[in-house]
Amino acid sequence: MKKYLLLSLFVALICTSSCQRDDICPESTQTTPKLVIEFFDIDFPEQSKSVPRLNVIAEGESEFYFETTENRSTISIPLRTTENFTNFSFVRNHDLPEDSNLTSNADEIQFSYTVNLEYVSRSCGYKAEFINFNAVLVNEEESVNWIQGIQVIQPNDILNEQDTHLYIFH
Repeated sequence: MKKYLLLSLFVALICTSSCQRDDICPESTQTTPKLVIEFFDIDFPEQSKSVPRLNVIAEGESEFYFETTENRSTISIPLRTTENFTNFSFVRNHDLPEDSNLTSNADEIQFSYTVNLEYVSRSCGYKAEFINFNAVLVNEEESVNWIQGIQVIQPNDILNEQDTHLYIFH
C-alpha cells in the first residue's frame, strides 16, 4: 500500500511541476499603435469637423475598416508592418442610399514610414513603431478632392495611440 501511495505522490508531483504559467499579453501592455487621424474645417483650421459617412479602405484590400457609415471627426487605422508604405482611400459619403442626391467621393493618401520592431515580452511578442512617418495626398485629375490639405504632426514618429498623428482639412 505504501508503494502505491508513494508512486501516486510522485506522479502528482511530476504532473504539477511540469505546468507553465499562461502566456497571456496583458491588456495594459502597449502593442503596435494605429495611425490616429483628426479631421478639421479648412475654413476654420482650429475647429474639428466630422466627415459625412466616412469609410476607409487600404489599397489591395476588399473590406472597409468601419462597419457603419457614420459622421466621424477622429479615426484610428492600422498601418502595414510588413511594408514601408500603406495607401488608403478615404471615402466621403460611402454607401449612400439609392434615393440620395449626394455623390460618393474617394481621395487617396499615401503613407510612408520606417518600421522599427521592438521586443515587448514572450507573451506579447514584438510591437512595431513607425519612424519618419510621412503622408502625401494624391491629387485627382478627373474630379475634385474633398480633402483640401493634410498635416503630419511633429515629431513624425508613431509610438502610441494617445497622440494624434495626422490632421486632414476638408
